[in-house]
Amino acid sequence: MELPLLILLTTQVLLPIFFLLWLWLPHPADRVGWLMRVVYGACYFAFIAVIGRWDFLSTVLAVVLPVTFAVSAALAYRRVRHRTWNRSPSLMRSHGFTAAMAVFFLALTARALSGYGYQDTAVDLTFPFASGEYYVGQGGSTTSINSHHADQSQRYALDIVALNGFGARAAGVMPDDLTDYVIYGREVKSPCTGVAISMHDGIDDNRIFETNTQEPAGNHIILACGTARVLLAHLRKGSIAIKGGELVTAGETLGRVGNSGNSSEPHLHMHAYLGGTLDYNAGEGVPMTFSGRFLVRGSTVTIP
Repeated sequence: MELPLLILLTTQVLLPIFFLLWLWLPHPADRVGWLMRVVYGACYFAFIAVIGRWDFLSTVLAVVLPVTFAVSAALAYRRVRHRTWNRSPSLMRSHGFTAAMAVFFLALTARALSGYGYQDTAVDLTFPFASGEYYVGQGGSTTSINSHHADQSQRYALDIVALNGFGARAAGVMPDDLTDYVIYGREVKSPCTGVAISMHDGIDDNRIFETNTQEPAGNHIILACGTARVLLAHLRKGSIAIKGGELVTAGETLGRVGNSGNSSEPHLHMHAYLGGTLDYNAGEGVPMTFSGRFLVRGSTVTIP
């Protein structure tokens, strides 16, 4: 089993099941025992709600699991409501570890939530897809929810996938066929009215789990959107529909999503930067908003 899949199943399936079962078994000796299990579980569910990649399984689970936990906690309380609050002579000895772990996950959640805002001046763009439901796999202003944030030019980069009717990005958790990914082949629209100052084509799509680190952006386009430059990367070979130096309008088709470059599965990578011009790694990354909305990991965008 691939390590990312193992981590995903552990953090977003096995541990949530553990916290649900732990509300009941073993039976809490008193109401403080019940309360500590609820607090610990609630902090963990808050953590995975913020940092989880729910598009791998289903975005529906991001809502269903916390609701299920809340209902289970209420039902579990009915079994201890007539018990004394505390039977232990030492709260610290009995519940100190549980409390410490709850604080730990609460701190991780707060750190991730700090990435929901930004300090720099943002460039407002048009969302680069037409009708459909889309999910942000990487995005935000902290590494907790955006793996690109440590890179100066990609600090506010986005990785975007599309969702099917079940709220998943693919037909399966990690299928081998590129066409099983909803975003694959989807038309990429220009996020602004500007000039296509650079592009590259001719790179084959990678197979799932393989990457091309020699040409990280793969087939890509760089647009001059006012003072900002916007990179649209990992496009499908032969799909780019414009030429270098051409004026494009917002919403115009530029190409199609592929899996070229440093990409392990189909998605659109985009980031905006100042300076650097044609070198998308040399500029200063700036936030992107879409109709004023700053997108982060877990954000969904529905285009009618």
